Amino acid sequence: MPNYNPNTEGLTQSKWVNKPVKVYRLPEPIADDVLAYAHKLDKGENDRSTVELDTAIKMLTQSLTLPANKGGAIKTGIKKALEILAKG
Repeated sequence: MPNYNPNTEGLTQSKWVNKPVKVYRLPEPIADDVLAYAHKLDKGENDRSTVELDTAIKMLTQSLTLPANKGGAIKTGIKKALEILAKG
């Protein structure tokens, strides 16, 4: 039988932007960190800019195309990409 007058006192709107949501069980020591990170992702916030990650990926990809006798150039490209990734 449907409840035509449900008691909605104390209920609030969902804090999630993306829906539907799923419930997960997490170990207590990491639950707060995982939830905080999930809320950041849900709001579209990232710890790193996608521009930095794209730049690092392009540098590593370019390093792979260099000939084997260009070891110094390959190392330089990898070092630059690692510097970008290490910032985060």
